[in-house]
Amino acid sequence: MTEVVDEWEFYPCRVDDAPASIFLNFAYRTSRPAGLDTLYYAGLQILDAADHGMGSEADAKLLWELEERITDAAASVGLCFVGRLRNHGDWQLTFYGPKEREAELEQRVVEALADTDRGYRVGSKPDEDWSYYEDFLLPDAERWQWIMDRRVVAQLREAGDDHSVPRPVDHFVHFADARRREAFLSAARALGFDAQEGATDDGAALPYGAALVRKDKVELDAIHEVVMTVLELAEEHGGEYDGWGAPIVKP
Repeated sequence: MTEVVDEWEFYPCRVDDAPASIFLNFAYRTSRPAGLDTLYYAGLQILDAADHGMGSEADAKLLWELEERITDAAASVGLCFVGRLRNHGDWQLTFYGPKEREAELEQRVVEALADTDRGYRVGSKPDEDWSYYEDFLLPDAERWQWIMDRRVVAQLREAGDDHSVPRPVDHFVHFADARRREAFLSAARALGFDAQEGATDDGAALPYGAALVRKDKVELDAIHEVVMTVLELAEEHGGEYDGWGAPIVKP
């Protein structure tokens, strides 16, 4: 089996028109172990779902412990844990593995739940292309950008930043030609950004750079909204968003 370096991330979303949270090993976007052509899942009942349906803090703590026991046991029979979905009172663990491991997975789940009153469900289906991972568990473009924004905000937090203080935030965008860049810069200025031409790299696929600056807070929800505004404006003009940065502001 190919060794994969873990890259676990979570993101909030909506599934079946209800709040959900997906915890996923993003390492499998680019590297997938050979021979794991079957999708397996184990759904654990959330006893205290709370208003959002994803489990109260106390019940989630118990489920994390059960999850660790089940995923460790599942690994011993050749199943690879790839992610978890919390939604609608259900805590679903997702695995990929060789064929005909469902009975062994169920045995491990039953053993883990022996001293609890939780219900469970276990199932499997062929999925050689990892379509469930690719088409359902992986985030869409907007949710992926949310993850990227959360990483930057987390780095600022680790440095002692006060996210509530507005400060100049830089955004970077690239274009295929100068005409589209100029149209984008004009539209960005109308939204209150200081918008300037960036460097030109003749060897790049999108050689014409653009740089925006505006004072904004970097609280996650606030900065993500700003980022999506810039990103969508860039896409309208044929550009590609290339991230943001901001100075640290301490209390």
